[in-house]
Amino acid sequence: MRITAALAFVALFAASAAQAADRKIEDFYGRWIGTGQATQGVVNPVATQSRDSEVIIEKAADGFKISWTTMSSTINDASRSKVKASVLTFKRGKKPGVFVDVKSGNAMEGKKTTWARVSGDMLSIAQLVIAEDGQWDVTVYDRTLKGGDQMTLAFTRVTNGAIARQASLLMTKSKE
Repeated sequence: MRITAALAFVALFAASAAQAADRKIEDFYGRWIGTGQATQGVVNPVATQSRDSEVIIEKAADGFKISWTTMSSTINDASRSKVKASVLTFKRGKKPGVFVDVKSGNAMEGKKTTWARVSGDMLSIAQLVIAEDGQWDVTVYDRTLKGGDQMTLAFTRVTNGAIARQASLLMTKSKE
């Protein structure tokens, strides 16, 4: 049942990619720097971390590469900080505005499945992982352009149908 729900979520996400994209991936290229907060809880969200992040989106072969570094600090104890860096490279998919991570695997085989799409002013990157016992995790990064030099980032992690963590950041395009 939970696998069915995960696959339905994925199908819904992918189906919306068929819509015409107003932006091109090139509109997201650049170095973006921003800050924000991570929260837990849906009804009364509680800020748990402050986050500072750098995102670089650039052309790669037949697609794009995105790399990001985020420093997160516990709200009540800044000495409890950690830095995480990630890099993903995407190639163009079969449909306009859809991209597939070059290292993406089959979620039904326990591999991380990662894809991206451009729709309107938003670049969405989603990752789906299904554990051997059928439990699943979907992580979505929605990056929305606001004019030429600002972008919002909305991060959501859903585990077995419940929101596990959210974060939002306001980012500015570097002039460098």
